[in-house]
Amino acid sequence: MDRKQREERRRQEDIALQRGLLWVVGAAVLEALLVLVNRYYINYFVNEVNITNALDKVLRFLRLGAPVAAVLALAWTFWLLRQGKKFGWQLVLALGLAAVSVCAHVIIKFWGPGVSMLFWLVVAWAVLALVYYIYQREFFLAACACGMSVLALWFVRYEASGRMEALLLLAAIAVVTDVVFQLKKRDGVLSIGREPVQFLPKKTSYSVLLVTCAASLAVIIAAMLLGGTAAYYLMFVMVAWLFALFVYYTVKLM
Repeated sequence: MDRKQREERRRQEDIALQRGLLWVVGAAVLEALLVLVNRYYINYFVNEVNITNALDKVLRFLRLGAPVAAVLALAWTFWLLRQGKKFGWQLVLALGLAAVSVCAHVIIKFWGPGVSMLFWLVVAWAVLALVYYIYQREFFLAACACGMSVLALWFVRYEASGRMEALLLLAAIAVVTDVVFQLKKRDGVLSIGREPVQFLPKKTSYSVLLVTCAASLAVIIAAMLLGGTAAYYLMFVMVAWLFALFVYYTVKLM
């Protein structure tokens, strides 16, 4: 690798790090908003009931409006992608609106426990963004599947009230699994626009990734059959699996 190639690689790494840090800043802002929600919506005083009612109206509006806006922004993103045009901020907008939708829904439906879980979930989103920009793409896909399984298990703990969310996450993991199979079949190439994108390197090993996807699907199905107690212990199993993945892909990066 000559000097010019090293400088270009360093420039690309700097850009990736800056983008990852922007997601971290966004997560910090969302965490600050959650602190305010926790204070004035969950743990409010009697003389603050007007603020609580106002927050309730805002959250209920976001619960309905943000998902619609997120779908529209995502549709716009795919249209631009098909046209071969830039779609960066449209995708960021779709992801941001999706995050707001999830937060509003969880806060309203699960109240205090939901807010406590969201504090950790927002941190996980920020870490995933850094993984996408800094680590291998296969680790990102594995972390997405494993992380969604942990979240689904948290919902299963609430039995019937969390079953719908768990099923949606099960479907999302199935989509990730299908993407992995398509990447394996096409040697890492992802065809979503006019020009194919080399999403994963050609010599990528898919064994760990596929096992992670299969395990993520299996634990959710098992927890839904066995109940909340099983879901509680399986959460620790999947968190340990996620840590093992982190160690594995960190060693591969060296």
